[in-house]
Amino acid sequence: MEHYADLQRLLHAVHKYRQEGKLPDDPAELDEVCARVLNYDRFDETAIEWKRIADYEKELAGGEWPDRD
Repeated sequence: MEHYADLQRLLHAVHKYRQEGKLPDDPAELDEVCARVLNYDRFDETAIEWKRIADYEKELAGGEWPDRD
């Protein structure tokens, strides 16, 4: 059941990013969720998409998550 909850969080975050171009309030925590999902299924498309978003946003911010104002 925990795996399902992790997937739901990632799906919501990816959808919000695609639709609104906004990061969730807890992107670093979602990185941990993503790692758990990929550990369970290394080919999970939603987790792979979140990892791409995270890598892109962190690169833009100099290697870390951008500060939230």
